[in-house]
Amino acid sequence: MTARSVNDLKSAENLIEIVRSCAMFFRQIWTWIYYHDGYREQRRLCFIEGTHFPVAAKPATKPQPPTTTTNETDVDAGGAGEELAVGERRMEESEDEDNEVNPDGRCRCKAEWHGPDCGQPEVLWRAFIASRIPPRNQTAAPRKIPKGVFYVIDTTFISVEVLEMQMMELIDVVSLFVLCDRQLGEGGAVGGMKKDAYSIGDHLKSTDFLRENLARILLVEDVTCSGRNVLRKMRKFIGRSDLHGEDVLLYSRTDEILNRRAVNYFRWYDNWPQPVRFRLKYNVFGFFWQHPASTLIGGAACQLSTVDEVYRSDPDRLMRIEKPVMLIGDLNHYGGWYCRHCYQPIDIVKYLEFIALVNTTESSPSAVLPDPKKATVMDAEYVQNLIASGRYFGDEALTLSKLQRHVDKYYAPEYVRKNSWRFDNVVINLFARWEDSVIDDEYFS
Repeated sequence: MTARSVNDLKSAENLIEIVRSCAMFFRQIWTWIYYHDGYREQRRLCFIEGTHFPVAAKPATKPQPPTTTTNETDVDAGGAGEELAVGERRMEESEDEDNEVNPDGRCRCKAEWHGPDCGQPEVLWRAFIASRIPPRNQTAAPRKIPKGVFYVIDTTFISVEVLEMQMMELIDVVSLFVLCDRQLGEGGAVGGMKKDAYSIGDHLKSTDFLRENLARILLVEDVTCSGRNVLRKMRKFIGRSDLHGEDVLLYSRTDEILNRRAVNYFRWYDNWPQPVRFRLKYNVFGFFWQHPASTLIGGAACQLSTVDEVYRSDPDRLMRIEKPVMLIGDLNHYGGWYCRHCYQPIDIVKYLEFIALVNTTESSPSAVLPDPKKATVMDAEYVQNLIASGRYFGDEALTLSKLQRHVDKYYAPEYVRKNSWRFDNVVINLFARWEDSVIDDEYFS
């Protein structure tokens, strides 16, 4: 097979993938809209996730134009004919409730979805309002071809469980996951482990979710996980011909899980300002505890062309923007989750020791270790007591807020909710005690 044949085959495969992707997210609806000169057929793309579809869709048929006299009653009965017409309109309105589109041709949106095609989720709709973007700039038709989304995640060998949440929450949205595996400097060791044992690469073929998506993962090993270095290696791996200036770069730190609905919007629409950052729900130890700060400004999203032209190909600059053009999320509708120390107790101990050994930079905060006067031994039992009572490292006066799983709409990411049996240690407080009065409601449900 010649090189040209191979390229043609790849182009055909890409086209098929694009068509499948569009069919997964949008459905084409045909409807009839009445104008002053009669009915016209109109095609509308409706975002499947945000649109109310009837159980059995009725075929679109052209309705009859309205007439002033439809039967004898209208002519002779006077007011009775008017009442009959009102009754017919009410029947039509009740039937219209089961249709995919409103009478004006707009898709019929589910709760917390907005826009003519129901493609704008609540969290993004609120972000547009908060950023004071004019209404005319808030609406846009979906693209025929979605943008590529490249997600750079700063991760470690310990945070594999949270990495699964980060990746699988966006698995149907992201084109390539770029995992920066933070490495130890010279002479570092944790618990007697060899330096080579710190690589997340050991998990690639032994962990199900990584092995199954190996073709969509680029592993970059770096001591500091510099954004500039990671972006350069990503470009080299993908190739210039497969990258476009309009493609989206997602960038987040360890333990940050981004809102899937918002990220998917960036993929299909062009009307969002750049760059954007995410206001994340600040959880500690699990989704059952929330930090008193409530939220934290986390990851960023921007088109590659803007990263190059404005930020000199350095994604780290995006993370230093304190007042972005648009902030995804507020105090009631979150742009994602920051689940700090959401590991097993023994892994939390290893993580703190690991962070204390790596080179401290802007992207790697110093470890917060407990006060030796209050706890001489930093072990799993000490961490279990903190998780049980809702206390935090180094500040016994800081009390975490308990959250109710079945009450909080943003309790956990969608992937975690659907697979809660896999993440029971962060979904339920397994160490809660009766004397602490923080026993989880799950024990009674």
